[in-house]
Amino acid sequence: MTCQWSFSALITVNASRCRWRDGGRHGKVRRLRTETLQMGDLSVALAETPEEIDAVRHLSRAFRQWLYDNYPAERPQVELYYNPEKFEALLANLPHIHARPQGAMFLARLDGESVGCVMQHEIAPGISEMKRLFVSEKARGSGAALALCEASLARAKEDGYGVMRLDTGYRQIAAQKLYRRLGFRERDAYYAVPDDLKPILVFFEREL
Repeated sequence: MTCQWSFSALITVNASRCRWRDGGRHGKVRRLRTETLQMGDLSVALAETPEEIDAVRHLSRAFRQWLYDNYPAERPQVELYYNPEKFEALLANLPHIHARPQGAMFLARLDGESVGCVMQHEIAPGISEMKRLFVSEKARGSGAALALCEASLARAKEDGYGVMRLDTGYRQIAAQKLYRRLGFRERDAYYAVPDDLKPILVFFEREL
């Protein structure tokens, strides 16, 4: 589904090419920073239909499971941060939490299959927060995470935000490297964090 708003949220990837299509004010195509990609067609677009939003929910559940699998020693802390009952309530409320124009949800597809997601919302005037970036195992190395981040950052900037913030886990080294490559810098916590979670979380911020 190609979005019809002025800043068309569509990224297409063909083999080693990765481009963000800006169909708005300038109609230009600008090349994204990328590395070697898997063969296949990768697209990133706003998640808007019920089916697309359900795909984002499915990927968010896969992200929570990934955390369980990769933080076995910190399972109680992960349960605190991703309490199953509260998490399901959050997933049900995603369309409201990340509603346009203060927020957005993006879905990545590889050869037509939903493989990744990211979302954002306003946390203070002029400040957007990136949430729940996740790419399935099948799509790792495809450039999907980079494309999702680029889409999120571009959308927030177009919406008038000047700063993007996010948090991630200390074991998510690849994600931290990606954020730093995109210009994020590490910072202190920007919300109240329970003591049990402080050793696990890493916080980042960048100007848009």
